[in-house]
Amino acid sequence: MTTLYILSGISFAGKSVLAKAINSCTHSEIVDPDQVAHEFGLGLNGEFLSDAEWSVFHSIAEGRAREFLNSGVSVIYDTTSFTKSQRDHLKQIAYECNANAQVIFVRIPEEVALKRWELNSLSKERFHVHFDDFNMIANQFEPPYCESEITYNAEEDLPRWLQENLGC
Repeated sequence: MTTLYILSGISFAGKSVLAKAINSCTHSEIVDPDQVAHEFGLGLNGEFLSDAEWSVFHSIAEGRAREFLNSGVSVIYDTTSFTKSQRDHLKQIAYECNANAQVIFVRIPEEVALKRWELNSLSKERFHVHFDDFNMIANQFEPPYCESEITYNAEEDLPRWLQENLGC
C-alpha cells in the first residue's frame, strides 16, 4: 500500500539524510517544503521567512505529495513536522489519498543538532537555516509520542534501522 512517511525532528537532526536512505530502499518520492522555497529563490542564504511564506511553500509541497500518493507512489515528507497538529494534518492528507501514514521521529539531543548547525554555518555543506528558525523549532517541538511513530536515533546504524523498521 502507498505510504506517506512523515519525518519529525528538530533542524539538523538528520531528517534529510534519513529521507534519502528511505528513498533508496523504498523508491518513494521525497517532498520537501524547503526545496519549494528554494525553487522560488528564497531561503537560500538562511534569511528568515514569514509564516505566510512558509504556508505557501507547505501548500505547494502538500499538493505535490497528494499528486504522488493519488498516483500510487509513496512519499517521504521531509520537514520538521514539529507540532502534533502539523503531523495530524499530514496524516489527514494520507487518509484522503487512501495511503498509510507513518510518522518517523528523528531524535537527537538539541546540543548535537546545534553543533551540526554551527558546523554547517562554516562549511555551508547544506543551505543555511536562520538561527531564529532553529531556536523556534527546538523550543516549540512537540515530540510525537503515542502517535504510532517509529523512532530513529540520529547516531544509530542507518542500514540496520532501515532493515529492522522498513524491511529494506
